[in-house]
Amino acid sequence: MPRFFISTPIGFEKQVLEEIKACWPHLLTKDAQKNNLPFPAEFVSEQGGLEFETELFVALQLNFFLKSANRILLRMTSFKAKDLPKFYQRVKSLPWASYLSHGNVEWEIAAQRSRLNNEKRLQESAAAALSELFPHENPQKPCASIYIRMDEDLCTISLDTTGDHLHKRGWSMLKGEAPLRETIAAYLIRQMIGQATPAQMSAVTLCDPMVGSGTFLCEARGLATGHFKRAFAFQKWKNAPKLFLSESFPLNYSLSSSKVFKAYRGFDLDREMIEVSQRNFAEVEEQIRTLQRKQYEAADLKLECRNSLDSSEPIEQPLWMILNPPYGERLPVVGKGGLNALASELCRLYKPQKLGILYPEKEKMTGLPGGYELIHQVKVNNGGIRCLFTILAPCKNEGLC
Repeated sequence: MPRFFISTPIGFEKQVLEEIKACWPHLLTKDAQKNNLPFPAEFVSEQGGLEFETELFVALQLNFFLKSANRILLRMTSFKAKDLPKFYQRVKSLPWASYLSHGNVEWEIAAQRSRLNNEKRLQESAAAALSELFPHENPQKPCASIYIRMDEDLCTISLDTTGDHLHKRGWSMLKGEAPLRETIAAYLIRQMIGQATPAQMSAVTLCDPMVGSGTFLCEARGLATGHFKRAFAFQKWKNAPKLFLSESFPLNYSLSSSKVFKAYRGFDLDREMIEVSQRNFAEVEEQIRTLQRKQYEAADLKLECRNSLDSSEPIEQPLWMILNPPYGERLPVVGKGGLNALASELCRLYKPQKLGILYPEKEKMTGLPGGYELIHQVKVNNGGIRCLFTILAPCKNEGLC
């Protein structure tokens, strides 16, 4: 049975496994019926990914549904290699003709702790092997990406099924000054949801008081759907499943019509960013409308150009707030206590049932708002910056806060 590796941000492995479990019943068979394959018996978890076995047709579909993963690789082979001739022969022996339309590919090669540690020579040798298999075809545009990893003389060769990184959802995400990757936003929203049931979530208003380009709200709205508008690498394979070559193939999926959250709210000081958020959210909304058809119900969205710290206008309860505020000196309340002041003001003004804040680890909060306690905290790498995502909630025992 084919073997696959799902690349994830470090620390996201458990969450991605939960996402696979959640979408598994909705995957399709080759005849567009609901998948009845048993869930993979074993997942090998390592830092930055999960490895497992399943049918090719089923695994490819995970590209549509995983929200927190980076990409999905098909393992072509693993073998010990201490010299280039053996490496060359093994590359040449793989069934590339079943996947590639020609021999021009992109290479991703990493070598360490191995006798074969010259990445340039490894690429030249692998490219020569493909040239023998496809001697008369040399188009300018690559048809696939091949990953080669050498570690302690163990060579692992994989074929990319994804193409562009999975954070590229297929809807037009216009960005602000400090963009947050969609994969990270989805992960943080899942952290906030925790063990909450769909019924509980359907009563919650989600608000981003510093909404920017709307990444948090867009990811929350699209959490229960797939991303079908973009193209994936496997759709260009020579043996690409015919079902996924049709523009209407997403209509075969029975997807939830749930909005996840009851309502979506956002504030920003920059009117242009409010307009960007509205356009981005509309892109997500249109894809959901197309997929859900008659079951579709428009999201309750309200975006306002205002300072969320200057107004105590009430927001529907129960309320959750999630935000990625400006870092350092760009934070509006930096002179009044920084992150501590920001969290305290948001809790005082809006009394959220949950407040999730993403911020640099070096700017760690030194105190908690009155009446609130820390319920969860995770470390996240956001654009190369080591960050903390802190989730606060009203104290269960007010006498201890």
